[in-house]
Amino acid sequence: MKLPFLGSWRTALRIARRGMIRAKGRSALVVAMIAVPVCGLGYAAASYDMFTLTPAEQATRVMGQADAIVRPIRSDPIVQDAIGEYWQPVVEREDDFLATGVTEEQMLALLPDGTRLVPFRENTLNLLTATGGLVEAEMTELDLADPIHRGRAELLDGRAPTAPGEVAMSRAARERYGDTVRTPDGSRVWTAVGTVEFPADLGERLVVAPGGLPVPPGLNVWLADTPDPVLWSGVRDLNSSGVMVTSRAVLIDPPDPSEVPVQGGTGENTTLSLVPVVVGLAVLEIVLLAGPAFAVGARRRQRSLALVAANGGTRAHLRRIVLADGLLLGLAGAVIGLVIAVLLAALGRPLAEELLVGARAGGYRFDPPMLTGIVVLAMVTGLLAAAVPAFTAARADVVTALTGRRGVVRSKRRWVLAGLALAACGAAIAVLGVRTVEVQLIVVGLAVVQIGLVLCTPALVGLVARLGAMLPAAPRIALRDTARNRASAAPAIAAVMAAVAGTVAIGVYLTSTVDRNRNDHQQLLPMGYVAVNFGLGSDTYTARTPELARAALGAALPGAGLTEVSETVCRYDRTSTGCQLVPVRTAAQTCPGDEHPPATPAEVDALTADPRCAGSRIGSGLAYPVFISMIGGRDTVAAVTGASGSVLDEAAAVLDRGGVVVRDPFLIDDGLVTVAVSDPENATERTLTAPGYLLDPATHPGGNILSAALAEKAGFDVVVTGLVAATTAEPPTRTVDGLNAALAAAGTRSPVVESGPVGDENPLLYVLAAASALITLGAAAVATGLAAADGRADLSTLAAIGASPGIRRLLSISQAGVIAGLGSLLGVTAGVGSGFAVLAATNLSRTAEWPPPSPYPLSVPWLNLLSILIVPVVAMLGAGLLTRARLPIERRRPT
Repeated sequence: MKLPFLGSWRTALRIARRGMIRAKGRSALVVAMIAVPVCGLGYAAASYDMFTLTPAEQATRVMGQADAIVRPIRSDPIVQDAIGEYWQPVVEREDDFLATGVTEEQMLALLPDGTRLVPFRENTLNLLTATGGLVEAEMTELDLADPIHRGRAELLDGRAPTAPGEVAMSRAARERYGDTVRTPDGSRVWTAVGTVEFPADLGERLVVAPGGLPVPPGLNVWLADTPDPVLWSGVRDLNSSGVMVTSRAVLIDPPDPSEVPVQGGTGENTTLSLVPVVVGLAVLEIVLLAGPAFAVGARRRQRSLALVAANGGTRAHLRRIVLADGLLLGLAGAVIGLVIAVLLAALGRPLAEELLVGARAGGYRFDPPMLTGIVVLAMVTGLLAAAVPAFTAARADVVTALTGRRGVVRSKRRWVLAGLALAACGAAIAVLGVRTVEVQLIVVGLAVVQIGLVLCTPALVGLVARLGAMLPAAPRIALRDTARNRASAAPAIAAVMAAVAGTVAIGVYLTSTVDRNRNDHQQLLPMGYVAVNFGLGSDTYTARTPELARAALGAALPGAGLTEVSETVCRYDRTSTGCQLVPVRTAAQTCPGDEHPPATPAEVDALTADPRCAGSRIGSGLAYPVFISMIGGRDTVAAVTGASGSVLDEAAAVLDRGGVVVRDPFLIDDGLVTVAVSDPENATERTLTAPGYLLDPATHPGGNILSAALAEKAGFDVVVTGLVAATTAEPPTRTVDGLNAALAAAGTRSPVVESGPVGDENPLLYVLAAASALITLGAAAVATGLAAADGRADLSTLAAIGASPGIRRLLSISQAGVIAGLGSLLGVTAGVGSGFAVLAATNLSRTAEWPPPSPYPLSVPWLNLLSILIVPVVAMLGAGLLTRARLPIERRRPT
């Protein structure tokens, strides 16, 4: 049976192929518009596939070639999760926790006959670096020559350590420690004999031979090579003997969750996943990026399409011709983009392993179904991008097209109203999705908003074009031409908008993450200051420790002012800092949720709105104070909080009157602070009251400072327990490492350096931000090129009436400015809105928890927005440099 419509599609595809060959420049631009986002998606898919380990690969990273890892925990039964990370006793008995004691023979008695056990253990030691600094490093004790470790640890060169004084180091460790590793007291020295790599961790790793760690063994851990796989039933049998197991067979084939008595983690994870949002918006951006290309193509072929209609072609035929363009060009862009993506993923894998992931990929592999899906996605998005131009071309007036007139150049009011309605409706859907934490609604809402903005773009172009009367000739012509060619200019502007929206949305997320980290950070000292606690009463503390610590600080930080810090100690034991004075809130100032956790979402909302509970959030900035019960005056306040001027004078005056300086406003009730007296020898609860002075916690770090009079009233003595060094800048890592070594020799603790909040963003986000910026610039350049190609006939008219060659360059610059400028403006609006919607939904997804996690602030990425403003400028400069000043002379080809 012959299907008539197949013949028309065959003809449409032949016409599309011929058009691609005849208009190679335009076709290349269209392919580029599709290939760039496809390349990004393909690279992400290929990299994800390479770095996503299979269960078998993950098991090998954990236990090498062993069948299980066995850890004796208790002498009575336990239950555990499937992967062997969390456990619980069946019966609570605090006196039954095993610290040491299980031998290899005892463990073999619990395992099948023929099992081989290979011990390994890890410990953290203080080691000297190659520059003489001191760092805390993790050392692993195992036999690298044993094939059971293959896949978990690999010997790259040299040989495995066999003697107690030999070590194998990773490349990162060798760069820091050199060829010799030693403890600060020089009691143990290891010489590097080989280079080792742990595929799961490319950081600093050190491996010594069995028996090479200078510490007694703790809980014994073995790799078990069993005759048969250790199934979940075998894991439960070992649990009954108090042994926790990580089994290769269970990792590869996990049991049903109903069979696992302990689930990993605590509580249900209700955090919003951003992956569907990113994927959904990426598809929309591909459509918007490719749309202008097909709009220009339809505009350039308006006359040929009109001839087809004049010779009996139906509207369906015209639509299929334009859609065939989308199909062929989408396929070409998908194939080219995918080939480049796979090559980039393969060639860039070593850099991604070292710089981004910090671990080796599973292998050079690419998921054919996923890559095929990307090709199909590109073809579908190509068809979607060509759909609007196809329907527009099919409805074009034949006579108008044959005579070369432009037809209607005004935006129809119904399209503007429809665009505004869609934008409002999309915003409402996105808000509903945010409130209900529904990812699908958020994606649909944001997509509808961007489509509404696209429909409003022609009207915006016409509005801006009215400003042309006040501009010079070239920009005036550019604005007029943009307004008269809205069918092609509007999609070009939408393409830039799509790319800018993605860049700004990523910038919103990054900026909000940095601001959240900054809000969570508990600053202990002024920026760059260094504090040392002598560790009074510790095993390493001696009478010379304060003197040696002062000398070490003076040598490492010359010119820094040193201030002594004192704390309360017990009079019956002047080496014990257990006697403390702790400012506490009164009952009226205490957060109600501290004593009675909320049971309903309404109670959580009420506590969240209570200012007394502002400090109850779970943040990433948890920090332990350097000094617990500080006693001091003016000098201490200046050194610990950085206060100066009248603030310092007022704080010092309160301390002179026997008061307390605090940073929590709810510690002060009616001008007084309640201070709890803690004495290990006296269980009686006592409190004192004293005048209080509040330092602004946003500008003054540090802890509470109490007066010497309060210590005397409580019956405590005061002893110098540390130093604070007032530096002019944060000391470099080498200086801190050297100070670590000097303080360790003095018998004191490691220094605390205030370096501000530490960002925890994934470096991949910055790579994505840079890639989005490049896509933005590329979209602006390609869209400008397409618009210039569409306006080639107008340039011929300019040449015919005697316009100077410079007009061509100025006109191209102005066109780039109009397209990139309007697109950037709309993109900033859509990007900020998208970012805020996703962050708001993420915050709402965790509001039912108590204590609640710190929310993401809705921060505007001003630096990112400034960089966006550069895009139109760069696009204009590029258009000016790459455009030929000579005006073309158009000759009509015979038809």
